[in-house]
Amino acid sequence: MRAAVWTAVLWSLCATGVAVAQEKTEAAPAPEAQAEAAAAEEKATEAKAPAEPTPDESSPSVQKAEESTPATAEPSKAVEPAPNATEPVRAETAEVEKPPPAKATPQGPFQTSWQEASPDEKALFLEAFGESSKLIQERWDKATSDERRKILRAHPLLGARAMKHRWVSATPEERAAFLEATPRTMQKVKEAWENATPEQRKMLALEHPYFARKAFHHAWTQATPQERIAFLVANPALHAELKARWAGANAWQRQWYVKNYPGIEALAGARHWAEITTEQRAIFLEANPAIEDRVREGWQKAQPEARATLARKWQGWPLKAYQARLENAKPAGPVKNHPAATTMKKTAKAGTRRP
Repeated sequence: MRAAVWTAVLWSLCATGVAVAQEKTEAAPAPEAQAEAAAAEEKATEAKAPAEPTPDESSPSVQKAEESTPATAEPSKAVEPAPNATEPVRAETAEVEKPPPAKATPQGPFQTSWQEASPDEKALFLEAFGESSKLIQERWDKATSDERRKILRAHPLLGARAMKHRWVSATPEERAAFLEATPRTMQKVKEAWENATPEQRKMLALEHPYFARKAFHHAWTQATPQERIAFLVANPALHAELKARWAGANAWQRQWYVKNYPGIEALAGARHWAEITTEQRAIFLEANPAIEDRVREGWQKAQPEARATLARKWQGWPLKAYQARLENAKPAGPVKNHPAATTMKKTAKAGTRRP
């Protein structure tokens, strides 16, 4: 019985093996036929395709490359416009944050610091200090003309003057420059100026006569712009002629003036004569030799005292409002009646002691 069972099992296994072998032999021709068909198709495509081979789109490497390419290209597109978008914002913010230029407001006499004070104010304030003023005066009068020029060599116009006159005839510019060339005395006067109030400075000015600009001993070429314009104003006809040339200049003439005489750019903007500075007026006077020659001739013919007398009438001088009182008024009274001036004088005397 068992032998029959095992015999049946063996026969079934043999039959299964034979069936599988037949299936394989039948299925074998199919791949060969597919291979032949594929070879034929490849030959046909090679004949039609270009010389350069094209990568297989179905391959994993190509798919990864295609997937990574847009991923990297898109961020670059997003990053590129960023600087363009931020630059205008920065420019706008910079323009908004930039403060407007401060307008220079003219200050009255004795209101500024020592560095910004005019030569008139410095020279007049020096007269309020007896010992310091006396030291400077003695040094000036004892020095020769060459020594004075050497001391003032840092100032082109002042250093070119003859400097043969004495201290009493020295101009405010010469006095202020000579004071600054004496460091110890200048420091004492400067400290007194800084410690005093504007009212105290005015009080000292009223108590001391104003001796500035008694005479102009220098030539026209060494005159300051203020001195030149002051002497020009003393001749109304020439002054009116120069003003008319400024106001009547056409576009071509303005361009020529600005190009050949730097410093009068205000002429290109058609600014009024009253709005320009004294330095610009002096440059325009130099740009008109016909008028300047006549003014120079009048300067050379006049005596040093006559030049100063004509120039002192100019309303553009600093401290012009005080000039009449400072030159003609008598001392206001005893110093004890002016506490502010008394304090300043005590400070000046204490400061002028030599160590």
